[in-house]
Amino acid sequence: MCKKLPYYEDWPAVKSSVPFDSQQEYEIDQILQQMTLEEKVGQMIQPDLRAITVDDLKQYKLGSMLNGGGAWPQENRYATSEEWAAVADSFWQASEETFSERPFRIPFMWATDAVHGHNNVFMATVFPHNIGLGAANDPDLVRKIGHITATEIASTGLDWTFAPTVTIPRHYNWGRVYEGYSEDPEVVWQYAGKMIEGLQGTASDLRGDQKVLATVKHWIGDGGTEEGVDRGANKYSELDLINIHGPGYFSALEAGAQTVMASFNSWENRANYDHGEGKCAGSGEYNYKIHGSRYLLTDVLKDKMGFDGLVVTDWSGHAEVTGCTNKNANYAVNAGIDILMVPEREEWQAVYYNLIGGVQSDEVSQARVDDAVRRILRVKKRAGLWEKPSPLARSLAGEQSILGAPKHREVAREAVRKSLVLLKNNAGLLPLSRQQKILLAGSAADDIQKQAGGWSLTWQGTETTKTDFPGSTTFKDALEQVVGVENVSLFSEESHEKETDIDTAIVVIGESPYAEMCGDLKYWESLEFASLSRGYKQDHDTVIRLKQLGYKVITVFFSGRPLYVNNEINHSDAFVAAWLPGSEAVGITDVLFTDEFGAINFDFSGRLTFSWPNKKYSKAINRSRAGQTHPYCELSITGEHKPLFSYGYGLSYSDQSESVNSDLNNDCVPLDISESLFKKDDSVSSLFGVDADTECRLLAYCPVSGEEVEVSSNSRTTVNGATISPVNYKHQQDARRFQVEPGHSLTVTIELGSDDVFSLSDNDYLELDMCVRQYHQQASLAFAVDTFHQSALEKWHFSPAGQWKTVKLYGKDVLKERNCGNNIRRPFVIHCTGECELDIGRIAWVRA
Repeated sequence: MCKKLPYYEDWPAVKSSVPFDSQQEYEIDQILQQMTLEEKVGQMIQPDLRAITVDDLKQYKLGSMLNGGGAWPQENRYATSEEWAAVADSFWQASEETFSERPFRIPFMWATDAVHGHNNVFMATVFPHNIGLGAANDPDLVRKIGHITATEIASTGLDWTFAPTVTIPRHYNWGRVYEGYSEDPEVVWQYAGKMIEGLQGTASDLRGDQKVLATVKHWIGDGGTEEGVDRGANKYSELDLINIHGPGYFSALEAGAQTVMASFNSWENRANYDHGEGKCAGSGEYNYKIHGSRYLLTDVLKDKMGFDGLVVTDWSGHAEVTGCTNKNANYAVNAGIDILMVPEREEWQAVYYNLIGGVQSDEVSQARVDDAVRRILRVKKRAGLWEKPSPLARSLAGEQSILGAPKHREVAREAVRKSLVLLKNNAGLLPLSRQQKILLAGSAADDIQKQAGGWSLTWQGTETTKTDFPGSTTFKDALEQVVGVENVSLFSEESHEKETDIDTAIVVIGESPYAEMCGDLKYWESLEFASLSRGYKQDHDTVIRLKQLGYKVITVFFSGRPLYVNNEINHSDAFVAAWLPGSEAVGITDVLFTDEFGAINFDFSGRLTFSWPNKKYSKAINRSRAGQTHPYCELSITGEHKPLFSYGYGLSYSDQSESVNSDLNNDCVPLDISESLFKKDDSVSSLFGVDADTECRLLAYCPVSGEEVEVSSNSRTTVNGATISPVNYKHQQDARRFQVEPGHSLTVTIELGSDDVFSLSDNDYLELDMCVRQYHQQASLAFAVDTFHQSALEKWHFSPAGQWKTVKLYGKDVLKERNCGNNIRRPFVIHCTGECELDIGRIAWVRA
């Protein structure tokens, strides 16, 4: 890599490669002078695709929208590029019609989360996640990926992506580690600008219709929260915030990034002042949330650094600021927010009217609104939206062959090859000859979910199968291509002896997919892979069993973060960190196997850009930059928490010099036998909600078919006259809305994972966070456990309508004459009869 990252004594002034244009500013002035307050506020509101119609756009003169993870045209996950472009076109045309009688026009724009390719779209190329790209050590490859991603986005008629993520993950509890390129800000600094170049191109390219607007996110410090808590508190000093968490923004903004997304976390520092004059808009003390930070959004980003683009919130991010609510974002606007991403219909409409009212009452100045709208119009001008034709008329629109094009997949395959890190290779077992039989095992061997990770067609990367990724290759597919289907034997749990004609076993293991919130490790959980779920323990046991049967074992590990896998490494002859490689597992077999002549096909070139733990609780181990003080909130990497594999480690076929670690060679990496540092509070079992700690499924009963269906965590589930939809409660889509039509009923059940059971006593009670929105007088709600007595919910539980409340329901009400309930598989059942609409946000049993 090229130049070295400097040390900053203060926030640097950034000179963008997209220049200030006085003619554009004049044109913006002319539009601003003629806009009404309502038109200006409309430009500042950004709903989700699922909560906006063409008529809404016309009424509110909205300036943009997004499609959140798992939002597709007409809720069709298989929508073609032409169908995406047609929807984009309908909103663009509506915007044109809206301004047709005004002396000016303002184009509409559509944003998406294309974070590892155009990953929300069927058939798109799915690249490795950023954690793998960091290991590839190739900034130019990142630029190529950005270019391909922009091309595929353009084929669907969209204008803007919420990428790249330039976070610096410093704690492995965090479920978004894989969104970062490295723990080292220098890598991110070198990558971020290249991704912007790929997505936006030059200032001239950006005005064309084959590039898209990029967004650097999440400003700032999201990877440095205390204990890795998502949306938690960052307590780094300001110099560390600048030099550890800032560099990715500096290079991205220099490369011309036009939008910045604010972060959910807080920054607890005196410099981060309350601009509400000590009262935080009359709502209590300011909680340091960055969505409300005038210091970081305005004083630093816009004034000191000179950023003249726009700042957008994250998903209802304003609502977490003390001075705001879901329906009022005025404090955040005063802090420097320009576009408010408010996905849900009821809430974006309320935010719209409250912002108008705030200006009229002088709570928000007209100058602040004008500045926000000027920035929005400036970015639209720079993106050439006034000159570009309607989405369907653009040069790449509707070109289905662009999505997942062979040449795009070839680059993804290259990225997979370069991202692989060889951690162990005893006796030069790798590369393997193609002329042999292979035993294949492990839960991830033929699992596209584990391979692609979160943000893959759906938000969490769940609820998908191989058919959702046509043209992709799982590891099993790739292996069969190399050695032939007839030379791949699938391991059976019933096997008790080694297959005599097979010497080598490949075990593909890894984490299940997750995205924000759902991937966080709980405070009592360690980094030990085998301890995190029953399925992971089975993978761990498979590695050991195959070694004990006499196979030479090669373990391929899919993960969104480094984890403690010392025992798996000890029982493997070779161990490969493959991260989250995406849709092209052929990139893995390219490196694992020789070419057809028996020579090295591709060598391992990946190197760790994250330190690999040697202890179960080595969660905050990070490389320190020369001359910089180690942050107090991180662990020293020179003592007890010295990494098993240091930053920069990685073996190759051409150079095995690093493999002289005798513990590795002798299969005796020391095991951490320490007891858990923390104990789970067993007095509470959280079954559903953002703090859920129990493996279970949410099921809905269909009276027509007599069968149960699993409720989607991503999109609407319809069951005979009733629907269940994900909605926001405390966080993004962490609640479910039940809507039952007149004359119908709905039964929803929580079922524990296999082999799990529950015990209840009379005095145990269930805490149910619920909000009844509509309830017909003839409707009824009842609660039960397993098949025990149903206890009707009293009407007082439902008032006042539209407000959240916590309801307590005691075990004795459902157990009745029984003293206890043992072996319970379904610790929560709710039955709704008749017309009603209610939200449920948290379900937990509390032991008396």
